[in-house]
Amino acid sequence: MCLLMAPALLAQKVTIDFDKDADFSRVQTYQWRVHPAFEKNPELRDLYATGIQLVLEAGNRELMKKGLRPAEGSPDVFVTFILSAEDRKEVRTITEFTSGGWYGWYAPPVWTRTEIDYHLAGMIVLDIVDAATSKLMWRAYCTDTIREMRKRDENISSAVKKAIDRYPPKRK
Repeated sequence: MCLLMAPALLAQKVTIDFDKDADFSRVQTYQWRVHPAFEKNPELRDLYATGIQLVLEAGNRELMKKGLRPAEGSPDVFVTFILSAEDRKEVRTITEFTSGGWYGWYAPPVWTRTEIDYHLAGMIVLDIVDAATSKLMWRAYCTDTIREMRKRDENISSAVKKAIDRYPPKRK
């Protein structure tokens, strides 16, 4: 079980927020930290083990493309994340009007059918925290819908890439 959430109508979505006063130019090295939710709930770590591994792999790949490198000593920033997934069910009732004769005196025949769409809705929240001050510098909130579990690694990699593509943030 892994990853990302959004309504069926929307594609993968990534929202970024950051500390406007943070100096991102000084960030050269990073170190992964276990999110407090995973520290306090080891059963969540087990449940999301595959997703966690996929985020770490994609995160390392994308952070290194941005010129950051894993710290050998004290890092400039800590990178942490939380992910969750939830089964969702979307029910749609479709009304179809048929052509051809009237149904009694009242109206043309109307037929309805109900469609049920089952999918996995999930999210990743990726944080970059200043190692010296423990202040949150940057956050990406990623949501998506997984309809095919065999492609979850693509969903996760794509979400992490979209998020880190927006690091460092552009100041306006």
